[in-house]
Amino acid sequence: MEKIAETRVIESNWDISTYKFKIEADALNLLIKGFKEKKVLGRKCQSCGTVYVPGPTYCRKCQKEIDTIVEVKDTGTLGTFTVNLADIRGNPLDKPNIVAYAKFDGSDTWLMSRLEGWSDWKTVHSGMRVKIVWKDKTEGALADILHFQII
Repeated sequence: MEKIAETRVIESNWDISTYKFKIEADALNLLIKGFKEKKVLGRKCQSCGTVYVPGPTYCRKCQKEIDTIVEVKDTGTLGTFTVNLADIRGNPLDKPNIVAYAKFDGSDTWLMSRLEGWSDWKTVHSGMRVKIVWKDKTEGALADILHFQII
């Protein structure tokens, strides 16, 4: 496991409500369709080979339509993450909460979820390997992913 030396600690407040996130409906529908079967589905551009999860209907790099659906693994590499030591009102949490982005094997983009499997949050670093932990009974919803687990 390669440890990336440049993990930065930034102490601040971040009001996420000021940001707008956009996911195409087709991409989201494909993603949750896969979740129902505990699969991560995306789309692959046949022109440049980029694999998107969630999978848009056109390539962001070469601006061509994408219709090839691919399955990527539910294991991947931890990218960036945020350690929350307090709740939204500033009250200390009993246990820190880590929200992480991971790039799953076979994908060129990132998914976000909570991170579990750590004993000391200060030892968590970019480059760690993670796996998706699914609900026992999936329904085809974003909540089918319980969290990412360090492996």
